[in-house]
Amino acid sequence: MKLNQEVLIVGGGPSGLILANELLRRRVPVRVIEKRPGPSHTTRAMTVHARSMEMFEHMGLAHRLEEVCLECPGNIYHFPHLEEKDQPRTDYRTLPTRFAFYYKINQNDFEQVLREHLFSQYSLRPEYHTELVGLIQIGDYVEATIRMPNGTEERLLYPWAVGCDGVRSFVREAAGITFPGDDVAAMAMMDVQLEHVTFDDRWMNYYFDKDLFMNCTKLPGKNWRIYMSEPTGDYVFAKDQRKAFQEVADRLKIGFTIGEPEWATTWQIRNNIAERYRNGHAMICGDASHVHSPSGGQGMNGCMQDAFNLGWKLASVWHRQSEESILDSYERERKPIGEQISQGAMATHEIVMGFGIDPKERYHLTQEEGWEERTTHLVSGLSHNYAQVVKIPSGLSVVSGPQAGERAPDAMLVEEPRKRLYDVLRHPGFSLLIVPGSNRDSDLAFARQVKAKINEQFPDCVETVLISEHSDHTFDADHYVSDDVKEFADRYKIQKEGRFIIVRPDIYIGMTCLPKEADSLVDYLQQWFHSANAAVSTENRLELVNA
Repeated sequence: MKLNQEVLIVGGGPSGLILANELLRRRVPVRVIEKRPGPSHTTRAMTVHARSMEMFEHMGLAHRLEEVCLECPGNIYHFPHLEEKDQPRTDYRTLPTRFAFYYKINQNDFEQVLREHLFSQYSLRPEYHTELVGLIQIGDYVEATIRMPNGTEERLLYPWAVGCDGVRSFVREAAGITFPGDDVAAMAMMDVQLEHVTFDDRWMNYYFDKDLFMNCTKLPGKNWRIYMSEPTGDYVFAKDQRKAFQEVADRLKIGFTIGEPEWATTWQIRNNIAERYRNGHAMICGDASHVHSPSGGQGMNGCMQDAFNLGWKLASVWHRQSEESILDSYERERKPIGEQISQGAMATHEIVMGFGIDPKERYHLTQEEGWEERTTHLVSGLSHNYAQVVKIPSGLSVVSGPQAGERAPDAMLVEEPRKRLYDVLRHPGFSLLIVPGSNRDSDLAFARQVKAKINEQFPDCVETVLISEHSDHTFDADHYVSDDVKEFADRYKIQKEGRFIIVRPDIYIGMTCLPKEADSLVDYLQQWFHSANAAVSTENRLELVNA
C-alpha cells in the first residue's frame, strides 16, 4: 500500500482551508478532499468577528476580506414593548482592537477568498467530488479509502487525517468519537431582496415576541439575510417559504416586503460537543467537534480558530521538532472554548428565542451588570483564552499586563512608517519579545546572551525581537523595533525592570516574566520543542550579567 506523506484534510470549508493554510505556510504538504461536487454558491455563515480578523491579518488575508465584507457595528434587540431609542444593543465599536466591529460576508465569497489565497500562494486547490469512505488506524498511520470522481477507490496511508467535515463528520464516526448533545430548535433562513425597509440596515436586527423570532440584516451585494424560528414548525417547514417568512415579518410588525428568495434552507439547531478531539492519528476540527445555536454568529469563527490552534502544533510534530503529545493541548485548549461559545450562544438564544416566555420577562437578561461588554468580548472572541489550562514554569513573579494563555493585544510601535506589534509577530513560529530595563548597557548585553542561548537551544523555532529605544548590532532590522508610541509599553504594562514575553504562533501569550527569570524561558519552550541539548546543564543555563 502506498505511503503518502501529506496530511489528509477531509472537508474544504473554512476550517479545512484555514488548516491547509497553516500547514502549508509551515512547509507541511497537505491534501484537501471535499465530497461536494464543487465550490459552494450559497451563503450559510455570514459573520467574521474581531479575533478572526486578527488571525487573518496574521495570515496576510485581512486586506482582501475587507474588500468583500460589510462592516456591522453590532446587534439591536427589538423588544416589542420598548420604544426604538430604548432597545438594548451590543455595540462592538467599543472593543479594544483595530477591528472594533464585525464583518458581514457571504460565506461563498469568503471561501473563495481562502481558496484564491491557497492557490496563489501554494498552488493548492481542494479536490472536489472526492469522498472519504473508509478510515482505520494502522500503527502510526491511518489507512484512508477515498472514492474518486470517476467512482474508483484508492487506499492510501497518511501520517495524519483531520476531519473538517462538519456536523455529520465521517472522520469523527470512523475514529469512534461520540458527539453528545441535544436538539434546540428548528430554524429557517433565506437570502432575498427586500423592499420598504425602515430600520438601520448596518446593524443585525433581532425581532421577536413570545412565539416568533426573526433576524435580518443587509449582506454585501443585493440580498438580505433573514433567519426565522418558532416552536411549532408551521412556519419553518412551510412549503411556501416566501409566504411563511412574510407572515412572520408581518406578525412581528417589521414592515418590509419580501421578494423572491435566491436561496432558502431549514435545519435543526443542535447543541453538541465531541467527547474528545483526537483518537490516535485521526483528529476532528470545527463543526465536526462542536455545534451550537447560530445566535451571535460565532460558529464559523470558533471553527476557524480551532484550525489556527491545531495547525502550528501539527506542523511542529510533522517536522519532528516536537513530541506527538503536544497535540493533546489542542483539545485541552479548544474544547473549553467550544463550551464557552455554546454557553454564550445559548445566552443570546434565551433572549431572542426563549419561546413561551413573554419578552418583558426576558428583558432583564439584557440589563444585568456588564452584559453588553461581556457579550461583545465573548462573541468577538477577544475574551477567549487558555489561562486555566496553559503550563508555565513555577515560581515566576506576578507581573501586570496580559497573562499566559490570554490574547496578545496589538499595539502601534512606530507611526511613520507604520509598524505595529502584529507586524513583528507575522511569521509562523514563536516570538520572544525582549524589552530591556533601565540599565542600558547590562540589559542589552543580557539580551544578546538570551538571544544566542534561545537560538542554540531551539533553532528555527523562535524569533527573538528586541523592543527598545536603543538598537543593538546583534538584532538586525527584522529583529529590532522601537516603541516610539509607547502603546506597547502601556498595553503590556512594562515597568522599568523590563520584560521578556513569549508569544505563541496563534497570537496568545505563552509566558511573561522579568529578565532575572530568563532561565524559565528554556523551561517553558521545552514543553513544545525538543531542545538541541536534551538535558540543559547548569553551565548552559542563562545567568543575568552584571546583576
